[in-house]
Amino acid sequence: MEIFLDGGLFELTIAIATGYIINYIFLKKYLLILFSIAVITAPVMILFISRGELYYFLSGFTIINALFLILLLWKQRSHAPREPLINIEKYRKKVMNQARRLAGR
Repeated sequence: MEIFLDGGLFELTIAIATGYIINYIFLKKYLLILFSIAVITAPVMILFISRGELYYFLSGFTIINALFLILLLWKQRSHAPREPLINIEKYRKKVMNQARRLAGR
């Protein structure tokens, strides 16, 4: 017996909401700039909290990962400036079908 009766409806709704937020940030250039600054500065600020060789290695890894993320986001933005980053229409339709099916129970 399935414990959760929603059949994944809440998870899909959260995923769609996350997609809308990401697309909103991605399509607004000033929000993408603020996001880029936050993604880069967060791992850099972690460097000032603790000390240790493994800690510096992990901090360096997160900084490189953040730089790679920003590079990919800006490359995609320059390639398709008016298109959303994530196409969520397919998932929105899936949530609506799932909601209709659950309403029929």
